[in-house]
Formats: sequence, C-alpha cells, structure tokens
Amino acid sequence: MRAATSQVEQLVLVLIVCLAALGSSQAYEVPRATVKVNTPHGFEVSVPDEPGITLFAFHGKLNAEMEDLGDQTWATDVVSARNGRWTYHNRLQKLQPGDVLYYWTTVRYNGLDYHSYNQRHQVGQDDAKGQNVTIDLTSKGGSHLPININGNPTINIFVS
Repeated sequence: MRAATSQVEQLVLVLIVCLAALGSSQAYEVPRATVKVNTPHGFEVSVPDEPGITLFAFHGKLNAEMEDLGDQTWATDVVSARNGRWTYHNRLQKLQPGDVLYYWTTVRYNGLDYHSYNQRHQVGQDDAKGQNVTIDLTSKGGSHLPININGNPTINIFVS
C-alpha cells in the first residue's frame, strides 16, 4: 500500500510540474503589430520592445492572402529594437488606398517563438497622405542639433 501511495504522489508531482511548464509557455501573447504607411513609398510593421524579446520576424504579401507559411513576398528577421520598437522597414513598396497587406509576425520571447497568424491591414486614405515635419533649429550659440524624424535620428546640423 505504501508503494502505491508513493507512486501516486510522484505521478501527481510530475503532473503539477508539467502543467506549470505548459502554463508558463502559453502565457505570452504576441503584441499587436502597428502598420505605418510611408510616403511617397514604403511601410513599416512593428511591435513594442519589452524585456525578454530577442527577435521579431515579419512575413507579408500584398493584395493576396497567403496560402501557407512559405507563401510570402517579404520575410525578414529583425534582430534588434530601435527607439523602443522592433520594426520591419520596407522602403521600396508603394502602397495605395485600398491595398491590403496580409502578414504574420513572430516574436522570440525568453527563447521561445510565438506567432500571430492571419493579420491584415487595409491601406486607407489617411495612410497615404503626406507627412509634414516641423524642425525647430533654435539653439544657444554654436551647438550641434540632432534632427529626429518620426523618432529616428537622421542628420546633425551645426547652428552658430
């Protein structure tokens, strides 16, 4: 009887450990991606940075749903975050209002890959409008001013 009780206790312990491991691996949810259309062409897809993320992958196709995981126009791994975001940059593709970007993303979190499949973004009229940027060059005597556009450093200007 003692041996049977010991085996049951061991089985319960193994079951608890397995359920705890399963629960922790299923706890992470891939952040919803943000799609930004750039003008005159290009777009960005990004997720916010957070501790534990070591990779962001984007897989996408324009105006046609993906039939399987290998059916894509763009597939890129991003290995570092910038300005608090993991961002895929496409500088060539021109997007028009009505275009649909079909995509899926992967985030490597604490060494495990998590996926967000079957995503889509339809380009609207507001997406395609030009973006005006105002740059303030006010300075006190002879300093270098970094210029950031949409949060990205672009150039330095010397103001005297």
